[in-house]
Amino acid sequence: MRVDLPRALDGVTRRRFLQIGGTVTLGAVITACLGDGGSETAREDTGGAEGRRTDVTITRTFASLEELAVAVYRAALGSGLLATSAVIDLANLFESHHREHAALFRGATRDLRGEPLTEPNPVVMEQLRPRIDGLGDEAAVVTLAFDVETVLTETYQATVGAFGDKSFNVASMSVGGAEASHAAALAQVVRQPPAPLAFQGTQQAVPAGTGV
Repeated sequence: MRVDLPRALDGVTRRRFLQIGGTVTLGAVITACLGDGGSETAREDTGGAEGRRTDVTITRTFASLEELAVAVYRAALGSGLLATSAVIDLANLFESHHREHAALFRGATRDLRGEPLTEPNPVVMEQLRPRIDGLGDEAAVVTLAFDVETVLTETYQATVGAFGDKSFNVASMSVGGAEASHAAALAQVVRQPPAPLAFQGTQQAVPAGTGV
């Protein structure tokens, strides 16, 4: 059976969002979409109505940033500037990961009875537009992708503890771990340390609610 990952993840419920976390695999998606046959109810430590509103704001922000990353990789792949096959392969792989993550957070937003976002974050896109339009070579493209992955990584890190439903922290940080892996891989391409700090910084994090 062929499964369309982004479309399937759009229908993920709160409980199954927690089951999947950020490890998006075919088996996890099939389990999420078809169910595991259990009847156990997920823990309802949600922080009440205010907590739900907070969680909607965060998941909408995450989805918009993941869509931003998708747009950046699509621009990179369409620029004609990528000449190294390994870099092209990374760009295609990472773009697919961001599509899956965006769909995951849209599904979580919908399950929280929020309005899912399907467009790149307009505030951050406006900030990046001059760099996207001015790309001139492969090194500039990879550096831009590295910077975007770093922003996403720091955004996930900065959000730890902010969810009304505290169990969302683990699931969202598993996605953050994927973004950190992306950044580490790209850092080596542009000859930067893959892990320059002992602890993940948050200076470039995008505050929840920005652009949404």
